Amino acid sequence: MAQETFTVEEINPKHGFARLRPEAGEGLLHTALYPDPEFTNAPPFQLRQGDRVTGQRRGQTVSEVSWVTRVEPPWEEVERVAELLALLERWEIRVPFEARLLAEHAWRDSRENPLRDELQAQLPTFFDLEGAHPFEDPSLLERLSAAMQPYLPGFSVQPVQGQPAVRVEPGAVEVTAGVGSWDIPQPTFAPMIAEVNARLAAVQAPVRWVPTREDWMLAPPALAALLQKHGLLEGTAIPA
Repeated sequence: MAQETFTVEEINPKHGFARLRPEAGEGLLHTALYPDPEFTNAPPFQLRQGDRVTGQRRGQTVSEVSWVTRVEPPWEEVERVAELLALLERWEIRVPFEARLLAEHAWRDSRENPLRDELQAQLPTFFDLEGAHPFEDPSLLERLSAAMQPYLPGFSVQPVQGQPAVRVEPGAVEVTAGVGSWDIPQPTFAPMIAEVNARLAAVQAPVRWVPTREDWMLAPPALAALLQKHGLLEGTAIPA
């Protein structure tokens, strides 16, 4: 079946489709908001009004859509990302992507987030989600203790045998675990993180454990506020 060329007339993110106008013919046809990379090797972007695409017409729908040209993200979005990258460099965080590319990921609601991924690679996290589930991670408490040494010398945390609790040193403070689950483990560790953050605050340490979408990240509060402002932490209601 022959490929045709279309222009994106409108998008409907709520219902996940776009309307296309054929460049040779009349009427509007429907297609998925995100071109299917399985057929087209397309980047993980959604369509935007003004894009030109090719695809195969099947009744009132178009399939196997791929881009001919993509409209550029708004200049103000590119400037916003460029300013953010400049601010991150003040924290010695350098992101190896151009502002325009990152702006397009944000503007087109990309299914990937290279900026957030890069930040998570450069800033310590509490969980090792790629290595082991938190409930089965034998090095989790050891990593926490090691990460705190520059700010809390002599800090350590060990499980209390036979109890859902940990003992935090110095001071032999016992902290009872919260109620979490396999699918949502964060509440289990939230009381311990709160105790650690209280100790960091008491010594006026420059960092805190701040909540992200499904983890905690060790970062200066001002940097965390900057990331939160730009939607890069996706913080939860977990106390920390």
